[in-house]
Amino acid sequence: MENKRIVVFGGTFNPLSRAHGDLIRYLVKHLKCEKGILLPTGNVFFHSWKNFQEKEIMPLSIRLEILNEYKKRNKNIDIELIEVEGKTYKTYDSLTYLKEKYPGYKILFAFGSEKADELDRWYRIEDILKEFKIVLIRRNFDNLDQLFNEKDIFKNFKDSYILVDSKDSLQDISSTKIREAIKRKDKESLKKLTYTYVINLLEKEGYL
Repeated sequence: MENKRIVVFGGTFNPLSRAHGDLIRYLVKHLKCEKGILLPTGNVFFHSWKNFQEKEIMPLSIRLEILNEYKKRNKNIDIELIEVEGKTYKTYDSLTYLKEKYPGYKILFAFGSEKADELDRWYRIEDILKEFKIVLIRRNFDNLDQLFNEKDIFKNFKDSYILVDSKDSLQDISSTKIREAIKRKDKESLKKLTYTYVINLLEKEGYL
């Protein structure tokens, strides 16, 4: 019986925002998980899915340094580098790897509800829904009723989803806004968008 839980939160973390950090802590507590795992995506994802230009991507070394600083301050959070290192690329493969690494744990995979409409295009999505739990973080009060009533991927796997409302204070925070503030060298805006140690690190690296 899988009584213990781990929640996995994937993303580009380009760079880590206050929303990322606060959300994973909230999910660990709210969903009664033993730990949270941050799963940074590899650079292939930036180009193949996000269509980012190279200049929009913060160097991996800096993104990981920021994540490691976050981990130091949050003892029940780990960072898993399997996608960054190219061991896995698809979500199903990454979750399967973690399931094998943590036997006896139920693996929950969390992401924002704005991605819900594209779920039926994911690689082996039905296997993901059969073997794992999906945590949909409702953002900007997204109305998911239509999706759940009309799409088979929701109707046929209702027990595979957990809906969690995002905190209002985090709704308008994003990595995009952080990058825009960095371009403006706007430290005051950055204080609302990310953590002080992230700002200090960005300053040390010459971004501010």
